[in-house]
Amino acid sequence: MDRITEAAHYAELAHRGQMRKWSNFDAPYITHPMRVAGMVMLHPDSDEDTVVAAWLHDVVEDTPASIADIRKAFGPKVADIVDWLTNPSKGMKALRAERKKIDREHLARAPWRPKLIKLYDRLDNLKEAINDPQTPQDFLKKYKQESRLLVDEALVGVDEKLEAELRRLTE
Repeated sequence: MDRITEAAHYAELAHRGQMRKWSNFDAPYITHPMRVAGMVMLHPDSDEDTVVAAWLHDVVEDTPASIADIRKAFGPKVADIVDWLTNPSKGMKALRAERKKIDREHLARAPWRPKLIKLYDRLDNLKEAINDPQTPQDFLKKYKQESRLLVDEALVGVDEKLEAELRRLTE
């Protein structure tokens, strides 16, 4: 079994039982990393480690798995990418705006690969939220504002086309 397939299985097992937040279809959570990894795989500058990390991008943040677990299973390069994608504010008892600022500043220092994955992650999340009538409009407005700050402050210079698409979705 290749590493990408192993990462898909790992993510599916880790996210098993989790559902997408606003999905009309009660979609299993794994549909999100699947879409993100698929988009990353098609990016012309992507590589195997980036696709593996895309499958795993939410595992540490949303499941009991740790960066050490990812490192052991997939190596240091993938673990480093996933670590950059894991919000450092997770579990902090600060206001949401402050936590999001901490997360943006962290991601702004990240190398190119985690930023590329984050662009696709945000695009997928926004498209799903925008197209789902169950998404609360106050949350959608806030998420669009946070996404705009993220692309303008942390993801600039990664991929102009993706950045423009994300900006368009935040209008």
